[in-house]
Amino acid sequence: MEKTEFIYRIQSAYPRIYHACHADHQPTTASGLAISQRDATILAHLNSTDAMTQAQLARHLGITKSTMSEAIKYLLGQGLLEIEVATDKRAHLLRLTEKGIDVMSKSSVLEADKLAAVLAEMTATEMEKAIAGLELLALACFRLTMKREDTE
Repeated sequence: MEKTEFIYRIQSAYPRIYHACHADHQPTTASGLAISQRDATILAHLNSTDAMTQAQLARHLGITKSTMSEAIKYLLGQGLLEIEVATDKRAHLLRLTEKGIDVMSKSSVLEADKLAAVLAEMTATEMEKAIAGLELLALACFRLTMKREDTE
């Protein structure tokens, strides 16, 4: 299959996923916290297992390191992130806490109940394949954005 066919298939599939599962309205607060769109975006790009450095996240999202630092301080203060020093001691690794996972889910553009309904239409094998495919696509997107020039 040619790349143009893959592009078409992604362009066709993504809007159907978004249309079926998007939140009807974006909540202004999640779990009682005031979360800005920027903060929600940051949370959506982190997870609880694979750590990412603040610099990687800033580059991936295309925002300055100083803006990212300000946001990270707020999210850490709200208990949504945990931070650990990387092996080179200059970088800080970021992960979502359990509270961060909850807030991310509640502020996501994809509604959990709608996603659950979609997943209920699938077998366990289909779910694994679908999620693995999405994760591969997301990883490729991350690798591409890491090629950007530094934002600061």
